[in-house]
Order: sequence, then structure tokens, then C-alpha cells
Amino acid sequence: MRRLVPCLAVLCLVIWAAGSGVRAAESNGPVLLELDASEAPQKIYHAHLVIPVEPGEVTLYYPKWIPGTHGPSGPIADLAGLKMHAAGKDVPWRRDDVDMYAFHCTVPEGAQTLDVALDLLAAGRGGFGDQTENITVIRWNQFLVYPKGKPIDAIDFKASLKVPTGWKMSTALPIESQEGESAKFGTVKLDTLVDSPAIAGRHHREVRLGSGDPPHYLDLVADSEAALEITPRQKANYEKLVAEAGALFGSRHYKSYRFLVTLSEKMGYHGLEHHESSDDGMPEHSMSDDEAGKAIAYLLPHEYVHSWNGKFRRPAGLVTPTYQEANNTRLLWVYEGLTEYLGTVLTARSGLWTLDEARDYLAMTAQQLENTKGRAWRPLEDTTLVAPMRAYDARGGWSSWRRSVDYYDEGTLIWLEVDTKIRQLTNGHHSLDDFCKRFHGGPGGKAELKPYELDDIVADLNAVVPYEWKALLTQRVTQTAEHAPLMGFEQGGWHVTLGDKPTAFEKAVQGLRKRSDASSSIGLSLGPDGEIGDVVLGTPAYKAGIGPGMKLIAVNARRFSPKVLDEALAGSKKGKTITLLLEDGDFYRTYVLDYHGGARHAHLEQLKGQPDLLTKILTPLTGPNDKKMAGHKAAGG
Repeated sequence: MRRLVPCLAVLCLVIWAAGSGVRAAESNGPVLLELDASEAPQKIYHAHLVIPVEPGEVTLYYPKWIPGTHGPSGPIADLAGLKMHAAGKDVPWRRDDVDMYAFHCTVPEGAQTLDVALDLLAAGRGGFGDQTENITVIRWNQFLVYPKGKPIDAIDFKASLKVPTGWKMSTALPIESQEGESAKFGTVKLDTLVDSPAIAGRHHREVRLGSGDPPHYLDLVADSEAALEITPRQKANYEKLVAEAGALFGSRHYKSYRFLVTLSEKMGYHGLEHHESSDDGMPEHSMSDDEAGKAIAYLLPHEYVHSWNGKFRRPAGLVTPTYQEANNTRLLWVYEGLTEYLGTVLTARSGLWTLDEARDYLAMTAQQLENTKGRAWRPLEDTTLVAPMRAYDARGGWSSWRRSVDYYDEGTLIWLEVDTKIRQLTNGHHSLDDFCKRFHGGPGGKAELKPYELDDIVADLNAVVPYEWKALLTQRVTQTAEHAPLMGFEQGGWHVTLGDKPTAFEKAVQGLRKRSDASSSIGLSLGPDGEIGDVVLGTPAYKAGIGPGMKLIAVNARRFSPKVLDEALAGSKKGKTITLLLEDGDFYRTYVLDYHGGARHAHLEQLKGQPDLLTKILTPLTGPNDKKMAGHKAAGG
């Protein structure tokens, strides 16, 4: 979702089919998929499929539009070693002239199945989707092809997986049998298989969260054994997360749920939602140290919310019969924006963040969006419509003017406004929680899909309390504006202010992102070595002629460091000049900034005489967090 050679020879198909344990499928049986991930540390995977077919022309698809990534992200460029075999003969294949994800072949007479071998080459892939010497993530769509002619919810698959020696695995798939490093799974539809990733690692641990039904698990694989330790507070908070989500939605649409978490400093921090699990990447010691994962503590709550908002309820434009059709991403401000808001709320309600930390996060989010000047020319809805262009990757220079995946954070502010408006209109008797129970609730117990349009959202909001919801939402997402939509803070009894000092939470976030952010003062966002990632239009840095891609070498004749820049900003308030030495390719130039405002960091300040609705929103529904923690300690953790 966020970012993610020479071909190796494939074993002779005849020998492979005889020795691999994959039996020929009946013509009307499931597709058999055997995935050999035993060479994952070498960044190569081998797959063998047996596909029921009829003789004649056959088209096979490699999955293109992957749910949750909002774009044609199937890693076709990493596919290698493709071989086909049927009725004792090699079967030549030809890629489609237009669609690079489609392969055509002619199955000979007498054949009932088509054997397909393929490799996935993971070398050189960065960020989202990586593995390490000790960890791998299995996303099934990367290792398979499927026949044209049936929808993905009508094609049966029966998969097996082999991982490196000594490794263990976790997945939401039903396990029929397991011996050593190999597991065979029950027959499922193709859409269920793709929606059920696996993680595996040298260092593995399964943690049951609570004892209730349906069961919930925290499955961990890490780059070290020590990272598998989970503090009593972390375990209690994740158990509280499960309880709070149940109280928020009123129903669970799954038989069990697994948080599949990779803990590493070498893999990209990432999250990808699934109906009965989530694929999450966090810093290595996020579970063993209460502070190490604080800045990214919203990740698991966000992906968990997607089980209801994105998997059970999904915009109709994101529901297609196969993985080859383009998606209509217009409602991502609901799919992702509402999820981001509810995930933030649950992070606070579960205790993963304190109330102060949640408020600090919201203040940072609001100020970041206030610095997004592109809102003046580009409405939020337009950012959703270009999501398939891999907008996740377009975060380089001038991002504040270009806009990026703002439907996450700006969606948060829109849904905060909706929540506080409901509470105002009903004198606190109703809230967005009631909408969630109506919209995401109902009979649970099984994974299912219920598509929606904007009118369905408006109808359920009006059922909670009548208001001009469609007009409000349409205005927020389709109109340009000079400022971020901050009405939710004012309705909630707070407003965003700028102070001289960053909060402890902001420091943690900037440490995780490895950057210095002076966007609200001089207009610069910098990497750890002074690389200028972005410049905000209209700010002193912009007016001085500074642009993205340059590198800050020195501040006031002293070598750059975040501390040196902070001192210069503080001195500016006393009338001192800020002089920057920048490198631009082979050239150096000095820039003098006309700025005297000091450092500026976002905070939330409570409005006097107004009800504090924001704190009510962030307060747990199932009782105080301290009582939950006390009970957990008494029970021995």
C-alpha cells in the first residue's frame, strides 16, 4: 500500500509435480496452490499451481487491483520463471498485447488441468512488502494466477505453504494439517485467500487477547527474540482495543481475528487491512517497550476498524467481480477517512494513547493540514480519484501544494465535525457511535460484504439525527478552501494554537519519521541530514527562493542539526537573523530569511465556557483504562 534480476531456473515440471505433494485437481475441483517460501531470506519464492481447465484457449490473470491498496499494485514486474504444462506437454504462453497482467495459452486436447510454475523475485523491493533475514509476509495475490471466466468469489483455491527451516507461521486461513515448516489450508474462495495473508519468522509468538468469543490473537514475528516480549500494559491495551471496538460497532463480522504484526527496523512500517486479520509492520520493540511504538500506536486500531469499515461495509465502487477491473475510489474519504478517525478514537479509548497524546496527535494533524496550501486549488475528492496513480508514493517535494493522500487526515477532521455536530444537535444523547452501530452493526459472526453509496451514509446519519448531512459532506469534499476544516475542534470545545515548544508526542513522531518539521514557522520540512523534503508556499523559506531537493548544510554559520535549527528559530524571536547555507547539486548558496516568529508547534487549547465534547469522544465506553490495567496486573498479565 505504501511503497513497496535475473530469472532462476525452475525445476522440471514432471519431477516437481511428482515430488511436490501437489495432486492433480479434478476438472471441477479447486485450484491447488503450493507456495515454497523456504528461500524467503534470499528474496525469492516458488509457486506451483494446478488449475482445472477445459482444452482450448485459456486466459490467466495475475491479480492487478489489490483490495486495500486502492490501485493496480499487483507486482507484475517481480514475476519470473513462468512455465505452463498440460497433458505431458509444455504449453507456450503469450502475454496480452495491451493488458500486461493477462497471459494467453492453448490447452491441448485430453488435458483436464494446467500446471503453472512461477517465481516471485523480491530483491530490491523497498518499504511496504519487504522481508528480512528473519521475517516474511505472504500476500497470496503475489504468488498466483487465476482463470478468466468466473468472479473471484466463485473460484475455489486450496493452498499450502512451506517456510524456512525452524520458522513458524500465523494466518487467518483454516489450517487442515501442519507438519514442521509446512501447512495445508482448507478450501476457500479466491477472494478469501487473497484477504488472508500469512506471516512467518524465525522468532514467532502467538498471544491470545482475552478469553472471550470470538477469539482474538496478537501474532508476532520479529527480528529478535527479545522483541517478542509484550509488556503487561501493551497486552491490556490491546485487549481493551478489542472490547472498545465491540462496544463501538455492536457486532463482529468474523469468527476470529488476528493482528499479524512484523517487528523490525529493516522493514517499512506499514498496514494493510483484511476482514479477519491485518498485516501490520511496526518498530522492532513496539511490544516490549511501552514508549517504542507510541508514535505509531494508531496503526493496529486503524487496520482493525477496517474489518467493519472497508471489509464488511465497502464503497460500491471498490467492489469488482475480479482483480482486473479499475476501482472507483471517490469515497475513500469514508473508507480511509472515517477509519482514520475511528482508529484515532479507539487508540485513545483503549489506552494505547493517553487523552493528552490523542489531543496532541489531532493538533499535529490539524496544523499539518492547515499548512497544506493545495486545498486552495484542489478539493479533497480529487485526491481520492487519483489514488490509483499510486498517490501513496507522491510524497516528495511540493507535497503541500500538490496534496497527497489527504483523505486520511482531512477525513479525520470531517468526521470529527460530524461527531461533534451530532452531539450538539442531540444535547449529548447521541453521537457517531450510534451511526456506527446502525451502519456497521447488524447480525455478525461471519465475514460478508455489504456495499454502500453516499446516500446510504446520509440515510443512517439522518436516522440518528436529522440534519443537512449531504450538503455538509458534499461541501467538505468537493469545494476548495483556504483553510483546513477545523469546525470539529470548535464544536468539541477546543481550538488549535501554536506554541514555542513541541509536545513530547510530537518529538516521538518526528523521531519515528526521522525528520525535522519547521513547516509552521519558516516553511521547511527536513530529513535527518538536512535534505529539504518540502517547502510551504508563501512562507519565508519559499519567499527566499528555497526549494525541495536542496540540502541544508549550516544554520547561522554552524553545521546543521535539528538542535541548531531550533536554537536559530528561538533566536529569531529576539530579532536575530536566520541565515541558511544550502547545497543544490554542485552549488552552494546562502539564504537570509525574513522571519522573527520563533518556533511554532501545534497544541490544542480548551475553549472556556464550552462543553468538552472532544474528551467525551476519546473516553472509553467500557470503563476507565486504569481499572482494566489493575485487573490485568492482578491476574498476573
